[in-house]
Amino acid sequence: MAGLDQKHKRIKVCPILKDNGEVMIREREIQYDTLVLSVGGITNDFGTPGVQKNCIFLNTPADAEYLRKEILLHAFRVVTGNSEISKLRIGIVGGGATGVELAAEIHHTVCELRNYGANLFPDQLQITIMEGAKRILGGGPESLSRFATSELNSRNIEVKTNCCILSVSPDGFKLNDGTLLPAEIKIWTAGVKAPDWLSTIGLSVNQLNQIKVNEQLQTVEDKSIMALGDCAQCPDITNSGKYLAATAQVAHQQAEWLAKKIEARLTNRIIKPFQFQPKGILVSLGEATAVGSLAALVGPKRDYYVEGRAAKLLYASLYRMHQAVLYGWTRATLLWIGDHLRRVAMPQLKLH
Repeated sequence: MAGLDQKHKRIKVCPILKDNGEVMIREREIQYDTLVLSVGGITNDFGTPGVQKNCIFLNTPADAEYLRKEILLHAFRVVTGNSEISKLRIGIVGGGATGVELAAEIHHTVCELRNYGANLFPDQLQITIMEGAKRILGGGPESLSRFATSELNSRNIEVKTNCCILSVSPDGFKLNDGTLLPAEIKIWTAGVKAPDWLSTIGLSVNQLNQIKVNEQLQTVEDKSIMALGDCAQCPDITNSGKYLAATAQVAHQQAEWLAKKIEARLTNRIIKPFQFQPKGILVSLGEATAVGSLAALVGPKRDYYVEGRAAKLLYASLYRMHQAVLYGWTRATLLWIGDHLRRVAMPQLKLH
């Protein structure tokens, strides 16, 4: 999207290019009656010096593939003695669900390398999670954070809270206490903001480039333009003056509500404003462990959580439910069967 003409209800779309830069489809304009902006978000580096140059982000599948290769490369350098130090040091900024799950999965992956002949011992793996708040998984109850921290510590994953990053260099992270936390692999998962170009199309945005919308998900300037998900600043009507967090759970409920809203608008009906219903949180902690709060079952006011294999089963079930929403239960069931067959036939790690 290259521009927005609110007066004539048109959007300008950028040209589509081949990999070599040749134009496949020229820049064009599209007329609309109702415009929905759901362009998602990107990682927020908060203007921290050195982050863009030295850190790996997880905004796209290509980012994840690059990270996988970097971990394998550095691990084998340590094993073969081609590294200046005999440790694999990984720093992860952000103690939300993404950072916690990533740390646990990296630990599992590196441990699995021993099955492929890599003599990388547990004391050679050093993973550190750095979180600016007083605890990780701040969106859940404290009991959930305590269990997750304990599980991570049991795997020699260090959790640093109340930890601010002043800058990032090729050598590691400079912390607010003046120390340098060395790391060969530096990953940034802290914070979300909307793409910068949203601030250039004439709609009101906040400091994170999120489009300001009302409880009907309509923009301030034009009721025919709506926004949802990470690119929207949506008020929480149950908590005056507060706004909803940029999470997949919020975006999913907004999408379902907005579909009904558009249908009601076409038939001149009025529906209630969007109200987020928290369903709890589930976080994977590796191959056979997870932790989560079950607000969807016991209500958002109660502090009840599940841990261990039971939570992992719920986590896997939630993933399959997402597939069912996208593909229907028949295809989701076939995908589940296919995943199990691949797990039997294929190695756990992709080494190339």
